[in-house]
Amino acid sequence: MKQARNKNELLRRYTVFFISLFLIALGTSLAIRANLGSSPISCPPYILSLVPGSPLTMGEYIICIQILLILTQIVLLRKDYEMIQLLQIVISLFFGFYTDLTMWMTVPFQFDSTPTGYFIRFVQLCAGGAIMAFGIALEVHCKVLLMAYEGFFLAVSKTFNIEFGKVKIGSDTTLVIIGIICCFVFFGHWDWKLIGIGTLFSMFYVGSMVRLFNPHFQWVETFFQKSTIDKLIISS
Repeated sequence: MKQARNKNELLRRYTVFFISLFLIALGTSLAIRANLGSSPISCPPYILSLVPGSPLTMGEYIICIQILLILTQIVLLRKDYEMIQLLQIVISLFFGFYTDLTMWMTVPFQFDSTPTGYFIRFVQLCAGGAIMAFGIALEVHCKVLLMAYEGFFLAVSKTFNIEFGKVKIGSDTTLVIIGIICCFVFFGHWDWKLIGIGTLFSMFYVGSMVRLFNPHFQWVETFFQKSTIDKLIISS
């Protein structure tokens, strides 16, 4: 009976986990459509997908980058790498698909450069960041697998004994710099709609929103723990 209950719990955790991936992708795409600058993590794949004649979509570039990060984790951690984390490849495939899907879904959410349009775009940027943060907080509470980016941050932190927060800031900054270089290489100039005030805003806003959401996610663990739910049903 306990084994069956554990399987059900895992099923719930993974179901919510993949829902959280969709929310992260949706928030990312909505923020990108605000045309104020993409989030640091989405900078390189988004810019590469806009290059004329690009053979890959943004989601496909994300899959390639995340697989590269997974390989980097294996090289850094070696025998300490947990084989279960190879499932990050599956996560990458889903997240890449979700990204392309939500980029298509959010095509109508693009507004002009009038004062009203800018206001709506900023509200959209905030909404996208909030949805992304909600998805991240939900994903963390699932406690099943890591996304490739998080796994990479942890691997670097563990290997070089650097605080996780500093690794993330350094990695985000590096991704933005790579994005800027890509702008100059492929477009000949820095495009503020691709990397702009929204990029800098996202670096701080999303993390703050995750910390805001985190304390309010106790209900998630209650949902995951079937034994707790059974007790509630019996007591009622």
